[in-house]
Amino acid sequence: MIQSLIHTTENNNSYMYNDQHKLSMLIHPEFKKACGKSINVDPYYRGKYKYLKEHGFFQKNTPANFDGVIDESMVNDSIIQTQQITFEVTDHCNLKCSYCSFKELYEGFDERNQKNINTRQAIKLLKYIFDLKHKNRNNKLIIGFYGGEPLLNIKFIKKIIEVVNQLKSKKEIGISYAMTTNATLIHKYIDFLVANKFMLLISLDGNEANHSYRVFRKNNQNSFQTVIENVDMIQRDYPKYFDTYVNFNAVLHNRNSVKEIYEFIYSRYHKFPRIAELSSDNINPEKKDCLGRMFHRKRKSEAEYQKEENNLLPHSELLLFKDLTDFLKQHSINYYVSNITASLHSKTFFLPTGTCLPFQKKMYLTNRNKLLPCERINFKYSIGKVEKNVLIDIPEIVRQYNFYYEHLKKVCKSCYSYRYCGLCMFRINNLDKLDTEKLVCDWYYDRKTFQNKLCRIFSFLEKHPNDFYHIIEDVTFL
Repeated sequence: MIQSLIHTTENNNSYMYNDQHKLSMLIHPEFKKACGKSINVDPYYRGKYKYLKEHGFFQKNTPANFDGVIDESMVNDSIIQTQQITFEVTDHCNLKCSYCSFKELYEGFDERNQKNINTRQAIKLLKYIFDLKHKNRNNKLIIGFYGGEPLLNIKFIKKIIEVVNQLKSKKEIGISYAMTTNATLIHKYIDFLVANKFMLLISLDGNEANHSYRVFRKNNQNSFQTVIENVDMIQRDYPKYFDTYVNFNAVLHNRNSVKEIYEFIYSRYHKFPRIAELSSDNINPEKKDCLGRMFHRKRKSEAEYQKEENNLLPHSELLLFKDLTDFLKQHSINYYVSNITASLHSKTFFLPTGTCLPFQKKMYLTNRNKLLPCERINFKYSIGKVEKNVLIDIPEIVRQYNFYYEHLKKVCKSCYSYRYCGLCMFRINNLDKLDTEKLVCDWYYDRKTFQNKLCRIFSFLEKHPNDFYHIIEDVTFL
């Protein structure tokens, strides 16, 4: 049962947190003593504690209501309004990165055997979605290309763009294209990419030593020089395109750091990269030690770099800034801005975890015709397929999701972070082993771990008090 708690920051300031009232407030040291039932307490603060206790602040809270469910209309609306269709263009890649999520470190994905996506099936999915979309100039849809290395199947990409150009003219939908690429083949197709304004997310782990896990399949040579030559070419020959459409993604591991990644990419290209930890999902038990040696935690690496006076870290990209934003989203007036209907009801219903509604943000079609909510989900959790027709069994999806929710709410009810869980349930280890000890939620917060989290958040806020006003007034919560 979630209870009120007191946490103390690095500056030795204490705050009271009450989940039921979405309340956090600075408290006097004497009040803290009263909460701890000390004998020698100023009578004023003893009385204040008594008053708050009588009004429910130090009683066990009413359990969060996790009786919310999804229904067929919600799933149907999510499909119609999906924001992105992404294709697994091919599972073939000209690199063999040591930490690749499709290699031996992980399990649960379809076999990689240089298979290209079926173009006919992909076009069926496009037509299916375009038929559902309403004719509205404000409609936006991203078409994404993923792999493997997508540029190894450029014929498919060109065909999809040809078909999309035909379909969008009838519905007046605003289309944009996105691709995740290792950048080794960009020199061959740059005119095509520029002409179609592709948003490129280029994989680059930092300098040459940092990038050394990304080697060519044919000769085990570091791909760094090829990547840099191609990126330099885009920046030199297509500067406006580069500034607007090119971004970088780096994987953090034991051969680089947040400092090295930022300082190399920003100093060379004036871009702030995205940085991702090695995936901790679907680990092959036999390779757990190997992955452990490569793993480097982003929060720790970021904190080390932040100590340097001239660090390049953008303040709004700090993990602690994002933690503060998530916290204020659920514990300030912004909660009611983002969830306007909540102000009309005395009870709030929650769905366990932070899982998106099926296809709400993305539809991902694999090269074996499976449909998933995104590319990061284990392929065994597919919720549709494309054969002669697009097969999405909405009643079965509703049943499946609500089945997971019914079991997961037993864990979520006692989690102190249930209001702003950022976890997709499909990333929970052994989700297919519900109600067993093997089901592990790495994002679960008991009282102690949540106190520690609040300490970090409020210590950060004390150092940067203006963040509160910036987040409340300027940051849009979606």
